[in-house]
Amino acid sequence: MRRAAGHQTQRHYDAVRKRSLAPSHEFDQRGSRVQELLKWIGALAMLTGFALTMGGNPALYAATADMLARKTRWLPRIIWMTAGLALGSTVLFAIFQFVNPNSFVHAVRGRVDDLLLNIWVDLVAGVVFLLAAAGIAAWRILRPTLPVRAPSEPKPDAKPYSYFVIGVSSSIIGFTTLPVMYLTGRVVTSLSHDFVLRGIAYLFFLAALIAPFFALAWVWTKFPGITGKLTETYERVLRWDYRWALVAFLAVAGLVLLAIGIFAHR
Repeated sequence: MRRAAGHQTQRHYDAVRKRSLAPSHEFDQRGSRVQELLKWIGALAMLTGFALTMGGNPALYAATADMLARKTRWLPRIIWMTAGLALGSTVLFAIFQFVNPNSFVHAVRGRVDDLLLNIWVDLVAGVVFLLAAAGIAAWRILRPTLPVRAPSEPKPDAKPYSYFVIGVSSSIIGFTTLPVMYLTGRVVTSLSHDFVLRGIAYLFFLAALIAPFFALAWVWTKFPGITGKLTETYERVLRWDYRWALVAFLAVAGLVLLAIGIFAHR
């Protein structure tokens, strides 16, 4: 009888304990979901900023404005141009994903060396970005005004596929292309170990990369009254000295990478 009573008491105690722990477990699950949601929101916001920076090459908007101003068949030209832009960006993204010193670590060193090498890659990249920021700042101080270049005359009879070259070259050549795509790769890979989720995040980046060109063309064709203002804004952008903004971007990127190398691997 005593044993039966003892078993009943134990079962009652276990049932009460499970009920008391259930709300805590549900709260922990909700908290983790909220943290995951906030992480994705922050990452997608960063990817949007990276995409706008990557697509902010003046040559791309010059080509877009030219094809719209000449009232040519702009849709196939923008498709070819943004396809080249997406391809070039994806090539850089793949390079930083697979052609990376970190990918050879497991074959030659242990987990401790793996961690140390990851730290040094981030630290070295951060130092390189800060040195680049310092170099551009020195350039801005030594030469306060940018050299004025004669605008090149666009070819009115250019084939639509010729814009593909403009997109590819604009995605690879430039001061910010390598830093932006390196940071894009870091953000995408930090979101999840699932390659499907990484692919979704990178597709979001590509959508944010090419969307402004289609949006500009749509506004241009649907609201012709504001095309003059857009042209004036574009001309001011071309005359804008972007070097201090570039210094700020590289400095922030360098500090972020240094912080990742110092604190994230602890």
